[in-house]
Amino acid sequence: MKDEEVDWDIYHRIVCNQANTVSGLEEVCGLSSDIVRASVDRLCYYLLIKEENEQLHPLGIEEMLLSCRIRHSQHLPFTIEDGVIKMKKEE
Repeated sequence: MKDEEVDWDIYHRIVCNQANTVSGLEEVCGLSSDIVRASVDRLCYYLLIKEENEQLHPLGIEEMLLSCRIRHSQHLPFTIEDGVIKMKKEE
């Protein structure tokens, strides 16, 4: 299976609440832990899901857009770390 197909399958299983942990996804999808972990990491990087306390959650459109803006803007005075909005430290 291509990475994109794995990501699509895993993303939809998270959104449909069929599994919300890496181990749960391994069982439901029948994939190895390495493949599931790589997919979860890609989905987090692309701002489609977040992982908090080993739980996986899909991001809402507002959170996706805000996270994208924060990641790619150098001039905003704040950042998001672990779901908390924090002021950037002055250099």
